[in-house]
Amino acid sequence: MTAARGAAHAPTALGRVNAEAVTSALQRALEAEQRRVDKGHRPSAARALALSADPRWEGPDTLAVRHGDTDLTVRVAGADSVLAIVRALSLLGEDVDHLVVLTPIDPADFGEALLGRFLGEDVTRLGDWELLATDLKVTGIDPRLYSGRWSWLAHTLRGIRATRQLRLGTGVLKLEQALSIAVSVRFGREPGEQVDSAALLEWTRDPHAVAAFTRLGEDERDELRAAAVEALGAVPRVLFTLLDRGHALDAIPVGLALGELARAARDDRPGEEQRRGVANNALIRAQERYFGLSQPAPRDLDEFGKACVAALLRQLDLSDPAHADGTVRRSEELLHQLDAGSVAEASGLLDAGLHSRMADLGRAVGVALGDGDGPVGESLPLPQDLREVEEALTRLSEHRRHAPDSRSGLVAVNAVRLLRRLAAGTAAHPLGTSAPTTTRGWVHAHVRDTGWVDRAASLIWHHHTEVPVLDQALAALYHRVRAWRALVDAEFAAVVNRWNGGHSPTDEQPRSENLLAHFARPLATGNAPLVIVLDGMSAEVAVQLAEHVNARGRLVEIGRQDAEGAPARAGALATVPSTTTCSRASLLTGTLTTGKQDTERKGFRDLWASAEFGRRDAVLYHQRDLEAGAGQHLPTRVQAHLEDTGTVVGVVLNTIDDALAKGREGNDPTWRPEQVGALASLLDAAARVGRPVLLTSDHGHVWDRREARKTQAGESARYRTGQPGDGEVLATGDRVLVGDGSLVVPYREDIRYTDRKEGYHGGFSAAEMVIPVLAFIPVLDRAPQGWSLLSSAEFEPAWWSQPLEGTAAPAAEPGAESAAVRKGRTAAGTSAPDRGAAGGRQRDTGAARPRPKSVPDQTPALFGNEDLTPDSLGARVTATAVFEASLARVAKAPSAREIGAVIDALVAAGGTHPRLPVGAAARAAGKSEAPHRAVRFLKMVSKVLNVESYPVLTLTDGDRGAELNTSLLHQQFLSEGS
Repeated sequence: MTAARGAAHAPTALGRVNAEAVTSALQRALEAEQRRVDKGHRPSAARALALSADPRWEGPDTLAVRHGDTDLTVRVAGADSVLAIVRALSLLGEDVDHLVVLTPIDPADFGEALLGRFLGEDVTRLGDWELLATDLKVTGIDPRLYSGRWSWLAHTLRGIRATRQLRLGTGVLKLEQALSIAVSVRFGREPGEQVDSAALLEWTRDPHAVAAFTRLGEDERDELRAAAVEALGAVPRVLFTLLDRGHALDAIPVGLALGELARAARDDRPGEEQRRGVANNALIRAQERYFGLSQPAPRDLDEFGKACVAALLRQLDLSDPAHADGTVRRSEELLHQLDAGSVAEASGLLDAGLHSRMADLGRAVGVALGDGDGPVGESLPLPQDLREVEEALTRLSEHRRHAPDSRSGLVAVNAVRLLRRLAAGTAAHPLGTSAPTTTRGWVHAHVRDTGWVDRAASLIWHHHTEVPVLDQALAALYHRVRAWRALVDAEFAAVVNRWNGGHSPTDEQPRSENLLAHFARPLATGNAPLVIVLDGMSAEVAVQLAEHVNARGRLVEIGRQDAEGAPARAGALATVPSTTTCSRASLLTGTLTTGKQDTERKGFRDLWASAEFGRRDAVLYHQRDLEAGAGQHLPTRVQAHLEDTGTVVGVVLNTIDDALAKGREGNDPTWRPEQVGALASLLDAAARVGRPVLLTSDHGHVWDRREARKTQAGESARYRTGQPGDGEVLATGDRVLVGDGSLVVPYREDIRYTDRKEGYHGGFSAAEMVIPVLAFIPVLDRAPQGWSLLSSAEFEPAWWSQPLEGTAAPAAEPGAESAAVRKGRTAAGTSAPDRGAAGGRQRDTGAARPRPKSVPDQTPALFGNEDLTPDSLGARVTATAVFEASLARVAKAPSAREIGAVIDALVAAGGTHPRLPVGAAARAAGKSEAPHRAVRFLKMVSKVLNVESYPVLTLTDGDRGAELNTSLLHQQFLSEGS
């Protein structure tokens, strides 16, 4: 509290006061008066105190104030004018000891006579702390805050209070609480929000906030810095040194660059001598440039570097690619300024290192493919040729900037998938020695194997990288795959054409004319099914749509059980030619016929009205029938039929078929339900009313990627009359619905008979002739008899997610670098597995893997022999004090046993960033595999493991996969001091 003579023009009073402020002001005034008397001055007769404040008083008329050993009665009155002040003085009667007048009037307006009637002969002003106490409605101020050391803090808090809402209790404002609020706001957080190392580094990205900090008073800056250093240690110590030397805005890039230099300087592997020398020299220059004579301790620099890496990873995990890209670019610039470009190229974090690893993968792919001068069947890679490819992919996946779902990430993994598939074939048997010999086997092979090959090939054809070496290897790989597919299609055509011309009418082979009987009728045991025919959908497109439908979580996929009770996706055979007027009409009417929409509507209705199909009502809609008005997803009558679950609803969508003639917008080879007419709305409606869904097509298609040639004129793009030539077959029999029962159709995809379009159908390739069949039920429904729920183990070919036997890259300790492309390395020799068994993992037809055992039963790949480490990594982590503290902070957290099981399941997948589908990770802990439940469970697990928001466990691929950062896991839970 201060008192100023009227001559010193004082500022206007600030705000209302409470009883605590009034009491404090009077006590201080009385103490000042007593000190004056003790010095020999005559006691003042004044019993009133003028207090500069808002005159509105909301407290009681009188207060009880303790002064020394005396209890005083004090009246409080407000006065907003000089006349009101005089009137208030009249209230000072014998019934009270003192009067406090609250007034905004300036002392100069009182006059000396009036001022003389008040204690101190002046208007008393409250100090910042008293005013702050009033503003915050606290009952008291920590006595430590009245020290001159903290005088700046009151002013700071009042400034914060003017722009932000402070939520405090009604008790005493403690020093620690006040300082915490100041630290939070000055370093870019909300009042009272915790400032950790990550927040401090985030603050350096805001130039305005950093500049504002440098303009603070010296006392405030020093205390804020001291508080941050005391709480966080190494990171603020290094950061504030950078701030003093003008490098604060580059703090994260500098930390990343120093970390890369330190790692390279410690790299004692053979062949790294030159880079090690470059790193040591650059490290000396960097420390001189950024720290001068204030060199941080090596341990501080190490901690600072780790925090900068975590800050970058957080930018990536929070979908902040622009800032992440800028941070990485700046780090690379700093390394080049230090003449350490080669260090950036070896980085496991910077883009230069990512591109270097992509180039290594491209070189490994090129070596595995060889020169390709001979026939394609004789130039297939051998399984042992893939070891260096797998090592290069592993090393690429370990790069912190590698995003599996990015274009470059998808290109890399799909290139390796295609090489695995090629390596499982032989010159005599492109598909493998156990290739199918029946039409049913070939249809299944395409649904479960070669259709996935087409998907991967389309992706690498459309996507290009920024690395010329890899792009060249991808081009060579694509052409090799297309040549291999031509060999496979030749075998497919030979077997299927024999069956097509001589099959028995009672043959159980699923085909367009009996597809509804095979698959839709069994689904109609309860609510009637929704039958969706996506005109032109190939197996390549079907597997993509199925992924998205399964991931949405409202419908689950089911499959018909085989003789051994194992469910699987199915396929059927289109008519000849594989065109809409033939195959779609036959599918929807249940008989071999040709026709257009009127034929399809009547035939669909009559088929379901038959006794064989249960005499059900049925209605068929075509794409134009689904055009809805504003605010509608589906027309009212369509919605009404869907809600009538006793009526079978059929829908035909032409989006995919239309793309063959017109092409697709953009350069995206992927398909999602939202891109296919009203498909997403139809699926949501079916899930809402409890309908099973049959999603199928009438035929597939092939794309023209500037490879097809017009060999001669024909009746259509992919069929003609006459005699067959190279790449063609002569189809005959009752399933040939054009050309008097005899038609020439090509099985090679690069043959056409009309002018070029974006794609074609009508031919005899597997991609055109095989109709994919997908079945779904609402997530809470039970599968019909003879059907079971499908998981990825039942429909993904093994080579899609697993290396061929004997070719996998060895698992590395967390943080260790793969030896795949080290300079001077020698490729590890392996014995070639049986090429006829697709790498020894399953039949090379691509038949789906058998249902796997529980993942935690596998030997953890990262930590060697269990005899040496009897406790699993999950058990070691969950036994730590850090884990127990984190678990206690998360409400309704999974148990330690469940979290340990998830860790062990992921570790068993191998690598430093192992990944599993969310269903598999949840299953390991005994939880539901249903996507939405698995995701919810794993998000709770991540809350426990991601201490201080470090991304130890993350959900990837649109919440379809779970990925564990084993290096961060060790750092957070198993490092010294954790």
